[in-house]
Amino acid sequence: MNGEGERAGRKEALFREVNEEVRDLADHAGALPDQVGFVCECSDEGCSERVQVPLAVYEETRSYPRRFIVAPGHEGGHEHVVSRSTGYVIVEKDGEAARVAAETDPRG
Repeated sequence: MNGEGERAGRKEALFREVNEEVRDLADHAGALPDQVGFVCECSDEGCSERVQVPLAVYEETRSYPRRFIVAPGHEGGHEHVVSRSTGYVIVEKDGEAARVAAETDPRG
């Protein structure tokens, strides 16, 4: 088992759970805005950047348990880029990080 990949996957999964709460709070506040400020889901434990993402893009990303939204330049070694947009990048986990991402999917 690759310890580094597993640690990265667990950290990213934690921020995915935080973003699920952000999305739920926006939903409970009434009308959901077109763009929501989510926490970068990169593997850098010191990262606290926020990314503005259209809600439809967030929901589409969440339909794939191995995909995460990160700030530009925060792509890591345990993933590949799926798409880039202004202000955010969608990545998909590989290897051990992908396994952890799928196992910890809050929607799965």
